[in-house]
Amino acid sequence: METTKKGELTLNRSSLGQRVRETRLKKGITQIELASGLCTPSLISQIESDRARPSYKTLVALAARLDVPLEQLLNGVNFDLESSSKYKMAKSMVRAREYQPAIPLLNDLLEIQQRRIPKEGLFLELVQCHIELGNALEAESLLNQLYQICNTERNNHLLAEVLYYLGKVAELKNDYPIALFHTNRAWEELQTIEEIDTDLQAKVLMQLATLHERIGKVAESAKLYERALLLHQHNGEERGKTYLRLAEVYDRQKKYEQAQEYAVKATVHLEEQSTKEHMQEMQRRLLMLQRDSSDWNKSVPIILSIAEQYEQNGKKQKAGEVYADLALNCLDNHEYDEAWAYAEKARMALPDTDSTMGQVHRVLSFVYFRREDKKKGKKHLENAVKIFEQHGKIAELEAVMLHMCRFLNDKGDHQEAYERMEAFHHYLINQLEQRGIIL
Repeated sequence: METTKKGELTLNRSSLGQRVRETRLKKGITQIELASGLCTPSLISQIESDRARPSYKTLVALAARLDVPLEQLLNGVNFDLESSSKYKMAKSMVRAREYQPAIPLLNDLLEIQQRRIPKEGLFLELVQCHIELGNALEAESLLNQLYQICNTERNNHLLAEVLYYLGKVAELKNDYPIALFHTNRAWEELQTIEEIDTDLQAKVLMQLATLHERIGKVAESAKLYERALLLHQHNGEERGKTYLRLAEVYDRQKKYEQAQEYAVKATVHLEEQSTKEHMQEMQRRLLMLQRDSSDWNKSVPIILSIAEQYEQNGKKQKAGEVYADLALNCLDNHEYDEAWAYAEKARMALPDTDSTMGQVHRVLSFVYFRREDKKKGKKHLENAVKIFEQHGKIAELEAVMLHMCRFLNDKGDHQEAYERMEAFHHYLINQLEQRGIIL
């Protein structure tokens, strides 16, 4: 125990070696068993006594062998590392999408204020972590500081990166006009730089495409994804992700032949490039594109196995999203009992205000109307409307509002149906104006 200035007791932060040893002993694993196939028992002994520092790759392997999340292994650990080693480990964590444990390391490096590691690089790594974790305010605060640096030093490349990330933050807030403004400025800034950065250009184009898709400009979105493809010539994983986005965009436009063509290309690239977890997510989205095909039933066990794996790994919300997909899949194919069962599983796993819950309530409303339980059907339909309004999902909102109005008309409540449709009309105009679209 340590004593703070105020006399309060706090726990010491254990070293990495102590944490590995404690976890190993709790699991009842010997040093030889832990080392098997990974490294030598001698190295395990040196790591546990803090006489050796594992590489990030070894650290990930040890966490897997100990059957604990990497974040649990690193949480609260005191890294007594030289700055460059700490920065290298933090960057490795970010590249491996281990954002939470990377943040303390990056913050420590910022506090040290040493010169060998560029401050701007630390800021950008932290920004990426916060954005990926959904921490919009933290990311925005860092970006505002970086923006001031850009104005002082006239660094055009850094300014383009800052504008790109400001677009991402605005997108997190569902503020699409501001997101488009920043991202368009990032693209304009990139055109002024003599040294071409194709990776950043591709990321900016992908963001522009996604934003156009979000505001309903699907045809423009497809063009931007096609342009991004030209910049992904040597990056198989990014090329695969772009093929998948194109498949989904063409599916929305009901251009099924093009959607299927790009879905096949996405499968080939992603099987070769992606990590196991990332591949699961891509596979789920690809299978959902096939939900209207004659052999849709074959996809259900595969999607179900993905949900179960997420549950086993403690990723309850991800599992809920997959169950919501399964519910929609079954509903589209008139398997109403199965749709209800998967929708209920999704409800148990997802937060009440999560955007995917709109889809879940929509499925449940259809099922209850089918069962002639109009009271529950209307309740779920109203919940779907609230969630779609909250998250600005116009296309989904329109579908449930039409269903609601049909229900009211069938009951003879013509005035309420008219008022709801009129309210939706005003909401739609307001949303489109906010997104820069004037009818």
